[in-house]
Amino acid sequence: MLTLDRRIELTNRLCYLFVIFLIGCLTGWIYEEIFYWYTEGMLRNRGILYGPWLPIYGVGALGIYAMKPFKKNPAVLFLLSAGITGVVEYIIGWIAGVVEYLIGYAGIRWFHMRLWDYRGLFGNISGIICVRSVVSFALLGLVFHYLIEPSTERVMGRLSRRAVYGGCSLLVALLLTDCVLSALYRTPITY
Repeated sequence: MLTLDRRIELTNRLCYLFVIFLIGCLTGWIYEEIFYWYTEGMLRNRGILYGPWLPIYGVGALGIYAMKPFKKNPAVLFLLSAGITGVVEYIIGWIAGVVEYLIGYAGIRWFHMRLWDYRGLFGNISGIICVRSVVSFALLGLVFHYLIEPSTERVMGRLSRRAVYGGCSLLVALLLTDCVLSALYRTPITY
């Protein structure tokens, strides 16, 4: 059985990791909106959810956060961030492709899952990852480690436990509601 101090420590850690996840989701959404506004000249909510968050970036942010022990060596951190984000993007892209194939094979066409397509870009693998995306995400990994995460740690350290738990609970509820509504009603932008 966990002691009260251990439960508090664990809850604090889970809240912090959830905030890191959401920061990654939001940062990814902003990155995509700016990128596609610049390249296509329009703003469109990308991804599979209604809200301003892209979960794939949240997963990548957690992977990048795990590389914190390498923070003193930016070159190693850059390479590890590139590797982690490339693997995350490839696995999620591959799973989405399998889901598209299986559902398409079953004759159900309402759930296309090719959420991005890098075919034709330099160094792409199956159109799922490419050099541009991996380098971009590795650079964002450095921004995360040297700017975003230290600021997040400072802000959360100043908040009361009640404020942190309340905020995390509200954000979990919002994210879960968005997931349910998006699964029921949203048609994501696909390629």
